[in-house]
Amino acid sequence: MKENFCIPARCPVCQNTSFIRKGYYFVKILRTQKRRYQCCACKHNFSNQSFHSTYYQKRPDLNDKLFLLLVSGNTQQRCAELLNCSPTTIARKFQWLAKFKKDKADLDISKILHIQIDEMESIEHTKLKPLTIPLCVTDDYKILGLDVGKIPAKGPLAGLSRIKYGERENERETALRSLFAKLKTELKITPLSITTDAHPLYPKLIKEYFPQTQHIAVISRAQKEKKRELIHNKIVKKVFDPMFALNQRCAKIRSDVRRMTRRSWCTTKKVENLKKHLELYQIYNNTYA
Repeated sequence: MKENFCIPARCPVCQNTSFIRKGYYFVKILRTQKRRYQCCACKHNFSNQSFHSTYYQKRPDLNDKLFLLLVSGNTQQRCAELLNCSPTTIARKFQWLAKFKKDKADLDISKILHIQIDEMESIEHTKLKPLTIPLCVTDDYKILGLDVGKIPAKGPLAGLSRIKYGERENERETALRSLFAKLKTELKITPLSITTDAHPLYPKLIKEYFPQTQHIAVISRAQKEKKRELIHNKIVKKVFDPMFALNQRCAKIRSDVRRMTRRSWCTTKKVENLKKHLELYQIYNNTYA
């Protein structure tokens, strides 16, 4: 089958606008024929695919399928099995998707008046190397921004972490500042309110980046008295959660991003890859969810 494409405007090498048709070439995986052209000036052969973002890719048909699999609770190894390709192909396409989808992402943030900010925690290969993930969500469940930073281990693991890996830097404030700076740049209007928990960093950062915005501090659920016999009590169920939108998105991230699932053998080996994966989920959440 021959595919119909619009005629390109110029040669990709010398930018010359004079070229001739040079037959077709067959794309085996797509079972189609694509038109080839030859530049009259530099004699370079090209096609419409030369201008496409999937140029040089042997399996461009896997891109959309892989994107949906990665944000549906699948590991990269399972994606390779489902798509019948090499794990190396999946790893390379993951990097391409992280860049291409981010460039194409678009969200109307002109009417956002109320936002919620909190942090999730994950690990970098081991529980001795925890990570913090500051997250910003709107009242209608759209993810405005996120970041990833390293934090030292806490509790009984703190001493073992220092023995095995040395002192671990605390990037909590750096990651939060990066998130606030991004929101300050991208938000077209100043939000009326920002809801957070009672962490002492939030009042200082909100006053610095959004001095005219009302700060609503909510007592963390971890500080509430937890009793197992009251879990199914009707009185507890009727309590309103002022940060429900953010907590619900966090729960979905734990479910849909495999490396974020608790008690899973699938962990993050590189911090930058975790951020790329979460940004992919952000695009999926704001576009499809």
